[in-house]
Amino acid sequence: MHWLQIDVSNLAGKPGSTRKLTSSGPVEGFRSGLGWIEDGDSVHIDLLLRSAGDGVEATGEAWGRLHLSCSRCLVEYEQDFRLSLDEKFYVESDLAEENEGYEVRDQVIDLEPMLRDVIVLDIPIRPVHAEDCRGLCPECGADLNVSDCSHAEQAVDVRWAPLQSLMALQSGGDEEEVEN
Repeated sequence: MHWLQIDVSNLAGKPGSTRKLTSSGPVEGFRSGLGWIEDGDSVHIDLLLRSAGDGVEATGEAWGRLHLSCSRCLVEYEQDFRLSLDEKFYVESDLAEENEGYEVRDQVIDLEPMLRDVIVLDIPIRPVHAEDCRGLCPECGADLNVSDCSHAEQAVDVRWAPLQSLMALQSGGDEEEVEN
């Protein structure tokens, strides 16, 4: 059995029963957009499993290391994570679906889908390796954190072009009326 598949036969259907679970191991194939966990890296969990009337509650923490790609300059960097967990695994699949929880199957809970869900939700939408990251030049692709290129100074937002031409007409002293 995989390290994240836990036999709960001593908990399911036995209200008040608890079990402490501390473990670690790899979460293979975890890759999403700008964040991932290397295949050999361990994720650690420290959980209290508690029998509930209609399933098993899992509360505790998970921690490890995420590898991220900066959304501005694409440089790869690492960031530790520590997440609180409070999820429920339902004995009946209908309840699991209805309550957006997870399912107990054959007296076993699989913590991997839950772990993947909470880690993915913790990945920043736009990860940035440093707040002052200047990103890449949109013209030549140069990393503006490493060197300046003349493109960055010339960059003009085309959405402002009509306004800039209007301003140029007014500063040139033309009395000509501009049509829209």
